[in-house]
Amino acid sequence: MNYQEFLESKKKIKETNGIDIEVDDLNSVLFDYQKAIVKKALKKKRFCLFEACGMGKTLQQLEWAHQVNIYTDKPVLIVAPLGVTVQTAYEEAPLLGYKVHILRDDFSIDNGLYITNYEQLDNIDTSLFSGVVLDESSILKNFTGKTRVNLTNLFKDTEYKLCCTATPAPNDLMELLNHADFLGIVTTAQALATYFINDMKTGTYRLKGHATKDFYRWCCSWSVNIENPKDLGFNADYYVLPKLIEKNIIIDIDVIDDSFEHGLFRDIGTSATSFHKEKNRTADIRAKKCAEIVMKDDDQYLIWCDTNLEADLLKKYIPKAIEVRGSDKPQRKEQCALDFKQGKTRVLISKPKIFGYGMNFQKCHNVIFCGLTYSYENYHQALRRIYRFGQKHTVFSYIVLGSTELHILDNVNKKKELQHNLKNQMDMSVQEIQLLNFNESEVEEVHQSQKIDLPAFI
Repeated sequence: MNYQEFLESKKKIKETNGIDIEVDDLNSVLFDYQKAIVKKALKKKRFCLFEACGMGKTLQQLEWAHQVNIYTDKPVLIVAPLGVTVQTAYEEAPLLGYKVHILRDDFSIDNGLYITNYEQLDNIDTSLFSGVVLDESSILKNFTGKTRVNLTNLFKDTEYKLCCTATPAPNDLMELLNHADFLGIVTTAQALATYFINDMKTGTYRLKGHATKDFYRWCCSWSVNIENPKDLGFNADYYVLPKLIEKNIIIDIDVIDDSFEHGLFRDIGTSATSFHKEKNRTADIRAKKCAEIVMKDDDQYLIWCDTNLEADLLKKYIPKAIEVRGSDKPQRKEQCALDFKQGKTRVLISKPKIFGYGMNFQKCHNVIFCGLTYSYENYHQALRRIYRFGQKHTVFSYIVLGSTELHILDNVNKKKELQHNLKNQMDMSVQEIQLLNFNESEVEEVHQSQKIDLPAFI
């Protein structure tokens, strides 16, 4: 074996032989690019869909699950966030003509398609299913998280696996590795050893410089990562995001310390304790400003908050609003989400961790953030519930902050800029590799041949 053959042997991944189906045999409701992706995912058997919000991941996962069910003649399970289960079963599945059973109180399983939320998995015999879909699979992001470990163990022997989530951040490569681990492609530890180096200075892993192309070539062999159908060579004239108008409403906050505990002026720190203390101090005036925005017209509004105090104050100043919090029963959460989607509720108040992932609220085009946290992901996902492909109106986004909380907005904006720059700076060859791989074309590499005169003593 020469050195080039040795390198090639290191690139080999576990091959899977799944379901080979013709595009014309897939549901006609799907767009052409969606059919192509489903065909690829079925053939690979274990696959990831990393797609931008509004690209139709739910329809694709439903078609994938339906075809696996037909091929194996065994039930297939979809696991999703709580609010998304009803949306998938009662809104999305009927578009394809499919029946999806919700596993909530009755856990008897026969055949067909089933859906449940992540909190119910311990009540289900996962060995009965021939296939599993993880909707909003970014839940696998936490490397040492209990949920990630539990999911990996529960579906270790499941034959067909599909993960679906929004495109991961370019600097969050651990999320990619954990998906590969769940699918059974390679363990996270093995991938780290192959493509990464432990950076002692920062205490994190980073890609080896010479392994960058190989890493993304490897990722393209078990996933598709796209922001637009054009990334796969398909027409995307119908995938145009509407105009987004972002308004930062900054309220002047008095920094005089009435207690003189820290002198004449309050000390506005950035620690967790200072952060929560300042949010509580400004909560009332922020809630009043949010109510003022809502009352200026009769449009629908989606208001995001982070604490129960903010939620209580918002409900106080907007009495007719519907507020949903974590302690509410699942049935109430689902019904409130459905009422808002159908236009029965004008103002919905909730938190990103409840409705911020997977929900489709694009009939509404006004969103208000009653404050922010340091999490750019929570902000981005919450905004994308309405600012997504399929939105037909200009979207208005309001961020309401106290002047003493501007450092939070600055932090989120820096992360936003970093995300944008990293996306743009990614080697364009990655898209080329993905396109060639998706079309099952070989990616050829040219290796220079050079004659070397060896010393006489060798």
